[in-house]
Amino acid sequence: MKHIYARFFTTGGLIILMQLFFHHTALAQCPFGVTPGSTMYDTTINTPPGINTLQVKFPQADPMVGMVTCLRLCISITGVVDSVSVENNSASAQTADVYYIRTDQITGPGLSAPLSNSINHHYGPYSLGPTNGVLGSGPDFIAISRDTLLNAVTVCQTINNMDSLLQFYGHDSVTYTYNIMAFTNVTCTGGNYNSTVATSAIVRFHFEYCTCPGYILPLQLRNFEVNKIADNKAKLSWSGFNDPEASYYYETQVSRDGTSFSATGRVEKDAAINDSYQFIYTTPQNENGVFFFRIKQVYANGYTRFSDVRQLSLKSSTVPTFIISPNPSNGIVGIKFDNYGGGKMRLEIYNTQGQKVMQREIVVAGNFYQQVATLQSGVYWIRLTDVTSQLTSVNQLLIK
Repeated sequence: MKHIYARFFTTGGLIILMQLFFHHTALAQCPFGVTPGSTMYDTTINTPPGINTLQVKFPQADPMVGMVTCLRLCISITGVVDSVSVENNSASAQTADVYYIRTDQITGPGLSAPLSNSINHHYGPYSLGPTNGVLGSGPDFIAISRDTLLNAVTVCQTINNMDSLLQFYGHDSVTYTYNIMAFTNVTCTGGNYNSTVATSAIVRFHFEYCTCPGYILPLQLRNFEVNKIADNKAKLSWSGFNDPEASYYYETQVSRDGTSFSATGRVEKDAAINDSYQFIYTTPQNENGVFFFRIKQVYANGYTRFSDVRQLSLKSSTVPTFIISPNPSNGIVGIKFDNYGGGKMRLEIYNTQGQKVMQREIVVAGNFYQQVATLQSGVYWIRLTDVTSQLTSVNQLLIK
């Protein structure tokens, strides 16, 4: 049987042989026919003998430098059986077959399913003599050691879904988990035996961003700030350059962990006053703590740019409560808020048949009284919904 050995230096069970940062031509499509590039990182890790779970980190892409159009992740596995042993505990001779089963897999951002490779290898049959009472030696014992079953076997996956790629922007790192699951099945004619297994790997991780440079379509955004305007509200503000010949819009995004962001609103390019933009964010109900914010700029051709990330501590939103005054009423409908910090509300009025008789948006500035409608005699239901948080409150109204 062929045996392959490797030499390496270890530090705490891990080995980092190289990390490379360079650019070359890739397959990503960039605007205006500009030549795309890529940024690659290569890291090789040696796992210690045994069944192991290790974490591997790679840098995020700087959102100010350019756009990521794809990510290619490859693992090249050299899998080693460090030792497999079988010892006969029976007073009679036995025949043993050893089946080595192993799966290497990596999980992490952008992977909908683990990136994995599996192998099932047969050793034997081995003729084992009767037990001699000495552990680990003699004709009743067989051992296989330092056998390389996987020699640089490579598995890859390319991620090009734009929503999945959003999590790779930032100034931190992304973390992947590498796991080896290995065991043996032994068939022995007498059924009385001891067996052990230890396995390891030398794994090369290749992490490659497909990129388009930032100077092609610039980030039309500066002075991005996030300020608290109420316990449950944040104002996102930024300045734009407003290129009249470019078609793009801004998307406000929020995250609770600083990594996975979701859209909260859309602001059109021409919505600025003196090149200044803003968006009011209201926290959902039952969510407290630190919130992370950023701005995504989206061009008409799909090219995207990102601002830096800002963070703020906010409290949970409460359902807006209001008083109808007067109630009963002679026809004039007025409302007063008890606990609302201000913002845009959607007002809907329904009759007893469930028909919507009125809908409008109103802007509320704190706890104030506002006349909103004039109605004929009857019973109505008034529903107010915070446009941002979608929290709703309903009250009944009687018109004499």
